[in-house]
Amino acid sequence: MKLLNNHILVERVKRSSAVSRGGIRFPEICVDDFNTGGPKEFRVLAVGPGRRNRKGILFPVECSPGDRVICHSYTTGATEVGDSKLVITDDMILAVIPVQS
Repeated sequence: MKLLNNHILVERVKRSSAVSRGGIRFPEICVDDFNTGGPKEFRVLAVGPGRRNRKGILFPVECSPGDRVICHSYTTGATEVGDSKLVITDDMILAVIPVQS
Protein backbone atom coordinates (compact mmCIF):
# COMPACT_ATOMS: atom_id res chain seq x y z
CA MET A 1 0.00 0.00 0.00
CA LYS A 2 1.40 3.40 -0.97
CA LEU A 3 0.11 6.23 1.21
CA LEU A 4 -0.35 9.65 -0.31
CA ASN A 5 -0.02 13.12 1.21
CA ASN A 6 -0.10 13.20 5.01
CA HIS A 7 -1.85 9.87 5.52
CA ILE A 8 -0.57 7.37 8.08
CA LEU A 9 -1.31 3.65 8.42
CA VAL A 10 -1.54 2.71 12.09
CA GLU A 11 -2.33 -0.40 14.09
CA ARG A 12 -4.13 -0.31 17.42
CA VAL A 13 -2.01 -1.14 20.49
CA LYS A 14 -4.10 -3.07 22.99
CA ARG A 15 -3.12 -3.27 26.60
CA SER A 16 -2.96 -6.76 28.03
CA SER A 17 -3.81 -5.58 31.52
CA ALA A 18 -4.88 -2.37 33.15
CA VAL A 19 -3.34 -1.20 36.40
CA SER A 20 -4.33 1.98 38.19
CA ARG A 21 -1.78 4.43 39.57
CA GLY A 22 -2.36 2.92 43.00
CA GLY A 23 -1.52 -0.59 41.74
CA ILE A 24 -5.08 -1.95 41.44
CA ARG A 25 -5.37 -4.49 38.63
CA PHE A 26 -8.58 -4.30 36.57
CA PRO A 27 -10.32 -7.46 35.27
CA GLU A 28 -10.32 -8.28 31.54
CA ILE A 29 -13.80 -6.87 31.00
CA CYS A 30 -12.54 -3.49 32.26
CA VAL A 31 -9.43 -3.72 30.10
CA ASP A 32 -11.61 -3.90 26.99
CA ASP A 33 -13.57 -0.89 28.25
CA PHE A 34 -10.28 0.85 29.06
CA ASN A 35 -9.13 0.26 25.46
CA THR A 36 -12.27 1.78 23.98
CA GLY A 37 -12.45 4.95 26.07
CA GLY A 38 -10.02 7.85 26.30
CA PRO A 39 -7.05 8.54 24.05
CA LYS A 40 -5.97 5.69 21.80
CA GLU A 41 -2.43 4.41 21.31
CA PHE A 42 -1.35 3.21 17.86
CA ARG A 43 1.81 1.85 16.28
CA VAL A 44 2.76 3.52 12.99
CA LEU A 45 3.15 1.02 10.15
CA ALA A 46 3.66 3.38 7.18
CA VAL A 47 3.56 7.10 6.40
CA GLY A 48 2.99 9.18 3.31
CA PRO A 49 5.49 11.80 2.13
CA GLY A 50 3.61 14.74 3.66
CA ARG A 51 1.44 17.60 2.54
CA ARG A 52 2.38 20.32 0.05
CA ASN A 53 1.27 23.92 0.39
CA ARG A 54 0.13 26.08 -2.52
CA LYS A 55 3.71 27.01 -3.38
CA GLY A 56 4.68 23.33 -3.60
CA ILE A 57 6.73 23.24 -0.39
CA LEU A 58 6.59 19.81 1.23
CA PHE A 59 5.75 19.56 4.94
CA PRO A 60 6.78 16.01 5.95
CA VAL A 61 4.87 13.89 8.42
CA GLU A 62 6.38 14.17 11.93
CA CYS A 63 6.34 10.47 12.76
CA SER A 64 7.99 7.43 11.21
CA PRO A 65 7.20 3.72 10.99
CA GLY A 66 7.66 2.01 14.35
CA ASP A 67 6.74 5.08 16.42
CA ARG A 68 3.83 4.94 18.80
CA VAL A 69 1.29 7.74 18.57
CA ILE A 70 -1.57 8.93 20.74
CA CYS A 71 -4.82 9.97 19.06
CA HIS A 72 -8.00 11.33 20.56
CA SER A 73 -10.62 8.63 21.15
CA TYR A 74 -13.22 10.41 19.03
CA THR A 75 -11.07 10.81 15.93
CA THR A 76 -13.29 11.36 12.91
CA GLY A 77 -12.24 10.72 9.36
CA ALA A 78 -10.23 7.57 10.14
CA THR A 79 -10.66 4.81 7.56
CA GLU A 80 -10.60 1.21 8.76
CA VAL A 81 -8.33 -1.19 6.89
CA GLY A 82 -8.72 -4.73 8.16
CA ASP A 83 -9.34 -5.64 11.77
CA SER A 84 -7.20 -3.29 13.86
CA LYS A 85 -5.62 -1.03 11.23
CA LEU A 86 -6.63 2.52 10.37
CA VAL A 87 -5.56 5.18 7.90
CA ILE A 88 -5.48 8.58 9.61
CA THR A 89 -4.00 11.98 8.84
CA ASP A 90 -1.18 13.60 10.79
CA ASP A 91 -3.47 16.28 12.23
CA MET A 92 -5.35 13.57 14.18
CA ILE A 93 -2.23 12.78 16.24
CA LEU A 94 -1.90 14.35 19.70
CA ALA A 95 1.57 13.03 20.58
CA VAL A 96 4.39 10.88 19.18
CA ILE A 97 6.28 8.40 21.37
CA PRO A 98 9.55 7.84 19.44
CA VAL A 99 11.15 4.42 19.12
CA GLN A 100 14.03 3.99 21.57
CA SER A 101 17.18 2.51 20.05
